[in-house]
Amino acid sequence: MSRAPATTFGSDHRFTQGLPILTVEKHKVTIAILCALPLESDAVEGQLDEYCRTGPLPIEKVAWDTNTYSRGRIGRHHVVIVHLAGMGKRDAVAAATNCRASFPDINLALVVGICGGVPSYVNEIRREIVLGDVVISEGLVPFDFGRRYPDQFVMKDELVDILGKPPLEIRSLLSKLKTQNGRRYLTQRTRQYLGDFSHDLRNYAVYPGVAEDKLYEETYRHKHRSSSSCRICTDGNDSVCETARSSSCEALQCSNDKLVRRTRLVQQGGLGPAIHFGLMASGDQVMKSGQHRNDIAERHNVIAFEMEGAGVWDTFSCIVIKGVCDYDDSHKNKKWQRYAAATAAACMKALLDEWTMTSWIICFCG
Repeated sequence: MSRAPATTFGSDHRFTQGLPILTVEKHKVTIAILCALPLESDAVEGQLDEYCRTGPLPIEKVAWDTNTYSRGRIGRHHVVIVHLAGMGKRDAVAAATNCRASFPDINLALVVGICGGVPSYVNEIRREIVLGDVVISEGLVPFDFGRRYPDQFVMKDELVDILGKPPLEIRSLLSKLKTQNGRRYLTQRTRQYLGDFSHDLRNYAVYPGVAEDKLYEETYRHKHRSSSSCRICTDGNDSVCETARSSSCEALQCSNDKLVRRTRLVQQGGLGPAIHFGLMASGDQVMKSGQHRNDIAERHNVIAFEMEGAGVWDTFSCIVIKGVCDYDDSHKNKKWQRYAAATAAACMKALLDEWTMTSWIICFCG
């Protein structure tokens, strides 16, 4: 096979440069990958085994389909990558609807990308989530579904049944992966694929380091301190100015005394991502409050927050696979986004090793 030209695929052409070129008919494609962020599609493209040339004409689609697609192969699955116009449910709904029209044989969607994580949760035992870990959905909770009152937003209580349970095939696969052997295999293969990805792309998805994994107490706000001349942040009303919102923890001198000790980081260090299974909160709001994060997590038993899954759930059979890039508090930043996207893409590839259906699969990265 000839090599793919470096100018024909992806937002970062290092991912496909040198990959074999694959020619395949559209109806044989079994996976589509829809990405809200370029760094998410970069990570998925980094797991391609072959690149598919579409020829002089664009991929065949219905006239009203505004999606942009790329194609390739991951393992035994032929894949189509769908590039979302933006983040959130609205763009995810539009992309999923268009993709369903252009590819009517699709039977599974994988929503792959980055998310915010709940620092700890109880599933038989208390488990810690650290940055770079991967969360796989067992269901979605729309956390922006409710009523807005003058003084607060009240979520609807009976949320899980709104989006329904995953179909039988997905529940069966997740049951296998959650066994002791299944979880061990998935974790090992994820770390293997992550290592291959990082080696090929050198500095693209380097682990930021234990020292950069910082979880602050839930009530400790990201704002100017009492010694600052900022009257908004220091007026005693817990207000935060716009300058503080866009400043780093280093610039605001956020205190290390307010950091929460993470047992996994102390005992294991950077040994690679762990895999978690559970409910995920999905909505258009960006969660940036440790207190609200914990409140929603405790009331609805969710372990992560993301923004695209709910837009895909009613159109396709769906699994959400997200790498944890922050803790959904006011201290969130972008330092971990590339690495988290890479861990999610590696986990996606490991999961597809276990997926045995031969018809269409779509993977939405958001």
